Amino acid sequence: MPNSIAVLILNYNGKVHLGVCLSSVLDQIEPNDEVYLVDNGSIDGSVQYVEEQYPEVKVIKFETNLGFALAYNKAVALVPQEIVLFLNNDVEVDRDWLLQLRMALQRSPGGIAICGSKILLYDNRHIVNHAGGVLTVIGGGIDLDFMKNDEETAREAQFAGCVSGASMIVSRQVFLALGGFDPDFFAYFEDVDLCWRAWLAGYMVQFIPSSRVYHKLSSTMGPHLTPERIFLGQKNRLQAMVKNLELWNALVGLFASGIYTTIRLTRLLCVGKHTAALAILRGDWWFLLHLRSIITKRAQIQQGRKISDDFLLERGLMVRLVHGVKEFARLNRLRGA
Repeated sequence: MPNSIAVLILNYNGKVHLGVCLSSVLDQIEPNDEVYLVDNGSIDGSVQYVEEQYPEVKVIKFETNLGFALAYNKAVALVPQEIVLFLNNDVEVDRDWLLQLRMALQRSPGGIAICGSKILLYDNRHIVNHAGGVLTVIGGGIDLDFMKNDEETAREAQFAGCVSGASMIVSRQVFLALGGFDPDFFAYFEDVDLCWRAWLAGYMVQFIPSSRVYHKLSSTMGPHLTPERIFLGQKNRLQAMVKNLELWNALVGLFASGIYTTIRLTRLLCVGKHTAALAILRGDWWFLLHLRSIITKRAQIQQGRKISDDFLLERGLMVRLVHGVKEFARLNRLRGA
């Protein structure tokens, strides 16, 4: 099916969001496209609701919650379309959302392999959630223009270190060649890691501000300070750093990360947030327990590397150590972590 798109909407007990999401998406698909609900073991009636109210939507159902990464990997293996589009269930897409992503990906076949939308807040549609992202030397990614007014942000397509998995379109062939999302991430930063590996493999990632999505921020996993989110963010940031950076930058990043984590733990303990501090330590412990397998993945990624860290830094696709630490600290303070 030439240039056909599989819109994959991941769902976990998100029935309350599906009406708005699916109605906005179904208005935009073309004849060869398909919309799939990828259900992660929901028990809230999501699947029955979609089967009854949206029979044109195909359902891929898993019995348990496989997380963001593994569920999408399994779903991509099941669909025949040449292009896959990952979409959160807690969004409403704007007019021409899909058309803009489709055109962006097709403008440069073989070069631009991943494109992402501008993400705005659902309840305040002039405020930015994500306007492209940059990679950091301490792992993870930083959302550009987070909480800025939309009028102050980029209006033209531009290359980005990473784009958000809340609305991301990818060549299926490239996705499979990259090995898909890393299932050890489960959720959070798996989109950053995929984009990072795409750049290293010689592909390009582009942010498309004309494709717009309105996102109910943190509606699935809850507030930023939940222990599960802190744990996932910590272990995944460390994984991304070790896997994707050149050796010297990885060593520097690990050293700086240790200092950053110590300061963060001290601050959390001083204000009595012991559960949050414990979640960070759990993330560190998970990282140490899985370090051997992470190093094995690193060897594979580095063996296929086609561009350097300096390439990413010089083009603003990655930010240097001090910038990254300052920005992570600022965002953590804003979110109470």
